[in-house]
Amino acid sequence: MDLLRLAILPLSATLMGALGCSSPATVVDCVQNPEICGPGGDCDPETRQCRRKSGTPCTSSEQCVVSDRPVCNGAVCVACDVLPSPDAADEACQRKNQKDIAACIRSGARKGSCGECRIDAHCTGGILPICDGSSFSCRACQKHSECSESQVCNLGGGLVDIPDIKLGQCVPKSKVVFVDADRCPRGGPAATGDSDRPFCEIRDALGKTDFVVVRPRTSGLYTGISVSDGRRTTIVGPGRDVTSPAQLASLSVSGSQTALVVSDVTVRGDVSGILCGKDGNLWVLRSIVQNGSVGIDAQGCNRLVVEQSSILGNRSVGLRIGSQTKQYRVVNSVANGNGQSTGGHGVAIAAGTSGLFAYNTLLNNGEKGVDGGAIRCETGGTTTRSIASSIIVQNAMSAKVDGSGQPLGSQFVGDCRLSRIVVGIDGTVVVPPSEGLIRAIPDLDQSLRLLNTPNNRMYVIDKGATEESVRNDHFGGLRPKGDGYDLGAHELR
Repeated sequence: MDLLRLAILPLSATLMGALGCSSPATVVDCVQNPEICGPGGDCDPETRQCRRKSGTPCTSSEQCVVSDRPVCNGAVCVACDVLPSPDAADEACQRKNQKDIAACIRSGARKGSCGECRIDAHCTGGILPICDGSSFSCRACQKHSECSESQVCNLGGGLVDIPDIKLGQCVPKSKVVFVDADRCPRGGPAATGDSDRPFCEIRDALGKTDFVVVRPRTSGLYTGISVSDGRRTTIVGPGRDVTSPAQLASLSVSGSQTALVVSDVTVRGDVSGILCGKDGNLWVLRSIVQNGSVGIDAQGCNRLVVEQSSILGNRSVGLRIGSQTKQYRVVNSVANGNGQSTGGHGVAIAAGTSGLFAYNTLLNNGEKGVDGGAIRCETGGTTTRSIASSIIVQNAMSAKVDGSGQPLGSQFVGDCRLSRIVVGIDGTVVVPPSEGLIRAIPDLDQSLRLLNTPNNRMYVIDKGATEESVRNDHFGGLRPKGDGYDLGAHELR
């Protein structure tokens, strides 16, 4: 009998291969793993493979239509994760020849079924490059670190100026050079900008390719740069709110057709954090600008974009938009603790400029006891400058009151049009063209996110104007989520 049994084993393996089932290398011994046969099968002690209790045996995984037993093992449909290795399980799922099926799910509620992906490599074509670990489906990238080769995800806001790279796709490694002060070569072969031989400073990487990826350094700041070469320079760090950000000294841009894009970095300048001079173009995306005299100084920008950024603790002015700036867009940003020195304030907007200033949160800005701590708009000009759908509270203003004790001081100075603004306790007079001022104190957490309170539901949530060009909030969440846009930089629900 033993000799007969030994003869049956190779014969049965050959027969199964002829029927199109899994190869002997991927068939699991059901004598050692009897649970793999499931309720619809039992284990043949002679062949040591599953067999159906009744009906025709499967000959290929394409015949296995039940989602939790999707592959043919021996002659029975079984869960894919019982196969001996992840690669074997993935291969069995791929042999089903179904669209969007490339991997065996090995954990979670769908454990043992076939899914779209298990690792990022299964998400081919680059359209949806990341395998989601919870749904085992391919999705867009949501942060730079998910793009393992280039460390640059197209998060929007003007970060990527290459038509073939859509929102949520990873930038190819060929378009990136790396800067890493802690790992750059100091002696021996020169730096090339590759991940393993990065440049030591940002200035060394300029002009080499489209994107300069800056990694955090253990001490000090990267040396600041000034660009005026008529080209586009894009500097990308690991993120705005990461534990170890990439920290840069002062930056400046000027000159026709010159563009500077800074994303996901921290800029610390002694005078101006970031200066946009005559005819320059500046994008500040998901970044922190702090501890300068002026945070962002756009005296003569052709175009200024500040999105999802934080302007913090700058001594004189947080953001200054000068009269020679042609166009600005400031959305989903936070200005906190700026301008607390003599004559200081959060935001200054000159007459004659135009643009969008909306969905921002401003607080604790300005010289104590002086009006206009939040925003000072220069009077005059022929364009209407609007401040819209924002939370602007607890900024500096004078202590003046009227005869009945009502406040006369205001966080605002000048003739900007205010629309749908939560102003807290403020003496701003509601006269045309201003409208929809809300005298309430919103409930915010320490990161300035809205809390789900009755107060916020009454005054803040869904109270903003619709702005189709604003699709995300300060923290990357979608806008809108409910019946309308929430006021301020955060979209709660």
